[in-house]
Amino acid sequence: MKPQILTSSFGIGRTAALLCAALAVSSLGTHEARAADAPALKSCVIIDNDFDIDDMMAIPLVFGSEHVAALIQSEGYTLPEESAPAVDVLVNGTDGSSGSRTIPIIVGGRQEKGPDLSQWPWLSFFRSMLNQANGLLPAPLPPWKSTPDYPQKLADTVADCDSVSILVIGTYTSFINYFPLLQDKVDRIVIMGQPINDDSSTPGRESFNCKFDFAACQKAMTLLEGKPAFFIDVPRFEECRGATATAAHCYSPDYAMVAGDGKTPGLKEEGMPGRLRKALLNDISCQSFYPPADRTKPCTSKSTWEPAAVAAGLGGEMLLWDQSAAIFLVHPKAFALFYPKDNKSEGGKHYSPVLIDNSDAKTVEGLRALWTDLTNAAVSIR
Repeated sequence: MKPQILTSSFGIGRTAALLCAALAVSSLGTHEARAADAPALKSCVIIDNDFDIDDMMAIPLVFGSEHVAALIQSEGYTLPEESAPAVDVLVNGTDGSSGSRTIPIIVGGRQEKGPDLSQWPWLSFFRSMLNQANGLLPAPLPPWKSTPDYPQKLADTVADCDSVSILVIGTYTSFINYFPLLQDKVDRIVIMGQPINDDSSTPGRESFNCKFDFAACQKAMTLLEGKPAFFIDVPRFEECRGATATAAHCYSPDYAMVAGDGKTPGLKEEGMPGRLRKALLNDISCQSFYPPADRTKPCTSKSTWEPAAVAAGLGGEMLLWDQSAAIFLVHPKAFALFYPKDNKSEGGKHYSPVLIDNSDAKTVEGLRALWTDLTNAAVSIR
């Protein structure tokens, strides 16, 4: 697939302090200026997600900079009927309203025959956690009903939008069904992961979002040919798995970006940022969600996202995947096309963060600070 080249500036969020100087040459604007200049409903965003923990951490940051018209839940890390009420509480609050309007949450697609889940042994744990919004809810809410007309429902939510941007941070199961209805007004599709056959950084390794419904992923690649599609991924290092994932150069979340420390204020305690903060820092008792052999290991809300807590629990890799794709949506000039140093001809197929002072550690620190800044802007939604 031929990559899209950034030739214009879309909506750009506020710049975190660490990126202000480093990216000044990009002439980055502010989300306040973007909001003042943009006519109402001229440009809208759809967030297509499967509500994994990185989806949960990615969704709020879009709201402070863009007009999010709707979210659509797709089968993947969670099931759409079960994740929809949890997402609704995160976005709209327990009273059904987050600020001036209620954001539609649409139950999207599922596969007729799903894949063998045994290849992802941690999936049951994450589904249990995210169905309770990672502990924001004391228990799962009743599932919402699914209907086959979800593509039309989604199209109806953007009927008054002149243009639509789609952020795909879940599987392609719903996308392949609604995109044909929307494509004439879509100005860009921002996708977490790499296109099929992009061997520039992770040869032979498809993302979960692609592999979980590979037939849909293949069809999506065809639908995206010639369209303004932007694939986003972060650098991956073998030493950034398990207990060593706390190293400074690892593109992973950290406790300070949520809770704050001397360098960053952390998330605010009100509105959508406050609900996310509570979801990520609560003391949910979750050992019963582990497989029986692992139930002596510690488990809290941090066991899904904070590297040291993940390593102490079920283990695995936890990076700023969907968070980076969401940051790209509102802050694209913090990214550039990736070209491997040893084989540049294989590159140019996906975007990765622009290095600050040629340092992964400084870049990670900047991304975390930017994530906090943009998420806190969602106290007031557009």
